[in-house]
Amino acid sequence: MLNLLALPVIGFAVLVWLFMGSDQAPALRRAHTRAALIMSITGAVLIFSGVGVFWLLFGNTGNFWTGAIVWAIVLHTSFVLWGIISLAQAVSDKPPYFPRRFL
Repeated sequence: MLNLLALPVIGFAVLVWLFMGSDQAPALRRAHTRAALIMSITGAVLIFSGVGVFWLLFGNTGNFWTGAIVWAIVLHTSFVLWGIISLAQAVSDKPPYFPRRFL
């Protein structure tokens, strides 16, 4: 549960801190920091909106909890895998794949 609840919040706080202090950083680092921030916000919105839809559909039932937990784990895992790909891009000094138009 620590992996699903506390660590993403701590990691997001560190990411916002890096984003706020990236004024003097090289352009590639700023691009990766901005892409990571955009994808983190996108992931949080998708996870919480999906859980909200399950709540509206099922209320406080077993179906809600089952659907919400599976939804959150699958999306969280997908975004972690995307982060691994982005980290490989950053380590190899290549620009991030997505979202290019916001960079």
